[in-house]
Amino acid sequence: MSALFFGIGLGITLLVRWAEGWHPLWDGQVITTVELTAVPFGFLAGLGGFDYWVRYAIGSPTRPEDHSGHGAYSWRDYFRVNTDHKVIGVQYVVTTIFFFVAAGLTAMIMRAELARPGMQFVGNQVFNELFSVHAALMIFLFIIPAFAGLGNYVIPLMIGAPDMAFPRLNALSFWLLPVAGLMMLSSFFVPGFGCGWTGYAPLCSTHQELGAVFFNMGVQWAGASSIMTALNFLVTIITMRAPGMTFWRMPLLVWANFTTSLLVVIATPFIAGSQFMSMFDHIMHTNFFNYEAGGYVLGYQHIFWFYSHPAVYIMMLPGFGIASEVISTFARKPIFGYRLMALSLMAILVLGFSVWAHHMFVSGMAPWLRVPMMVTSVVIAVPTGIKVFSWLATLWEGKLNFSTPMLFALGFVSMFVIGGLSGIYLAAVPIDIHVSDTYFVVAHIHYVLFGGSLFTIFAGIYYWFPKMTGRMYDERLGKLHFWLTFIGFNATFFPMHYLGIQGMPRRVSDYAPRSADLNFFISIASFFLGASTLVFLY
Repeated sequence: MSALFFGIGLGITLLVRWAEGWHPLWDGQVITTVELTAVPFGFLAGLGGFDYWVRYAIGSPTRPEDHSGHGAYSWRDYFRVNTDHKVIGVQYVVTTIFFFVAAGLTAMIMRAELARPGMQFVGNQVFNELFSVHAALMIFLFIIPAFAGLGNYVIPLMIGAPDMAFPRLNALSFWLLPVAGLMMLSSFFVPGFGCGWTGYAPLCSTHQELGAVFFNMGVQWAGASSIMTALNFLVTIITMRAPGMTFWRMPLLVWANFTTSLLVVIATPFIAGSQFMSMFDHIMHTNFFNYEAGGYVLGYQHIFWFYSHPAVYIMMLPGFGIASEVISTFARKPIFGYRLMALSLMAILVLGFSVWAHHMFVSGMAPWLRVPMMVTSVVIAVPTGIKVFSWLATLWEGKLNFSTPMLFALGFVSMFVIGGLSGIYLAAVPIDIHVSDTYFVVAHIHYVLFGGSLFTIFAGIYYWFPKMTGRMYDERLGKLHFWLTFIGFNATFFPMHYLGIQGMPRRVSDYAPRSADLNFFISIASFFLGASTLVFLY
């Protein structure tokens, strides 16, 4: 079916260009863009992702969804379109782990290159492509969908729903994910996508390279998947709660997914718009971000960060919910300040849309925006601080059980505090100007997203592993995985704060000899951190 849609897309493109007299008839950029739209539709149609809607549209008999009897009866069912929320949850988790490993391998290559000054293994352009693909895979193909997978599995169970509200849409949203992932991986292998996961225009929109097209389309497909999943969560939580399950009785993980889904639905169209505009500049020769032709270069950054700072909370709020569930369970106490915890989630939802320009203090934006954005960036620390104190109060005088999920949850709290403190420094305009685009920013974002999101993902996987598989994990290996990860992570990223303060820029493949010893230590620690993943996979 993919081949059929490839032929249809190619035929329509060539026919239109011939009919309009556009030259050259064969334009690789245009044809690639069309095929990255057509072929995924063929792939999804071949899987049967549209069967129900097609049968309904042509008037053929359809089987109503009864929310039962559609689970996995063999391992083959996990490789097919399945509408059971538990099957889809497992599909999400396993798929995202694959992309996590792929992104981790790119990080290992980068650290090998940075072990010593000078060119070791890869050149400047390949290094740019490595960190671009690394960040894109980690954000769009691992962290965000991994939380969606865990939520798919447990949210209906927590609220007493038989399934997600739209099971077929749920299945379709998952199968968009490997499509997006393959496009982003391909952006590394086709001629160069090296402008970072942010895809800044005009850098990414004026270079006539196929890699940028693959990235743009990959973001669109991943964004479509994310929006479908978020809408499904919202309708499920609002309309399918069991009798007696009021909003103030919902577990905090449900609250976290509810607020995250609102963030996704509101914010994701903005990054979709920015990628469309960048792609139009690239393919159709428009001038949205071309300064020489009257375009507004900073417009891309404003649109992009209006999504991408809320995206930080999209990658954090589900982790807050998982940490609340795990800490409460293994402290053997109800969560402290339940209502305030839920309200603080909503506060983060609102404030998250008021801080985007703190990423742009040195971009040349209007100077009067700096102080308001600095203030809101500091204010948003208040609801997040409420959560930290609530977790600590829950631990106080609890009967603590330090099993693997609890260790990862406690590791998350400690790492998130460090990341949050460095974030307050970055919110201050004078400090941000000094350390902008240095390794201080790299350390901060990894303490927030690796120490925050990844630790809670691991906590959730270990916590629900017996429920998802019917088997118990090896506790000794789980604790070994935690300690290797915890030590390796801190040894890798904490020294980067010092490198940033000393002025070492990020996203470069070479550096001054004075930073050689510390970079060598960081590279060794990163290999240690990478080895911890082997324990998890085993």
